[in-house]
Amino acid sequence: MTDTPDMLADDALTAVYNQSLIALSAKAAAARRLPAPDLSAHAVSPICGSEVTVDLALDGACVTAFGFDVEACALTKAVVAVMAEAIIGKTQAEIAAAGAAMAAMLAGKDVMPEGDWAALKLLAPVKDYTARHNSILLPFEAVEKAFSKKG
Repeated sequence: MTDTPDMLADDALTAVYNQSLIALSAKAAAARRLPAPDLSAHAVSPICGSEVTVDLALDGACVTAFGFDVEACALTKAVVAVMAEAIIGKTQAEIAAAGAAMAAMLAGKDVMPEGDWAALKLLAPVKDYTARHNSILLPFEAVEKAFSKKG
């Protein structure tokens, strides 16, 4: 049997869902909401129906605690798992910069997430699957939506 282009694409997509990604996404499998967040927001992907709710506790401009509930694919959960650790101590601008780096990486630009966000490089192979980009960026969208409620 000869591999068709569709079979090769399926194999490449399956390779994205490797053990590292699955292990990372498992860290966000159970919801961890904050009892009294300063900000909270919900975002839904119109493409796949993935849903993310985020809770933020703030001290001034910095995030001091992060809560979440995710009903989504392993890609979205992996981003939330990284975000849960990387977001602490960050400002809205720093989080937005990390989201912009993710978007640029997915667009095929020579940009990679750095510092506390470096684990997101694991998602670089998804750049070839544009239908998945929205679900990867959804947690950043939810956080930005939460910050937009700050008055």
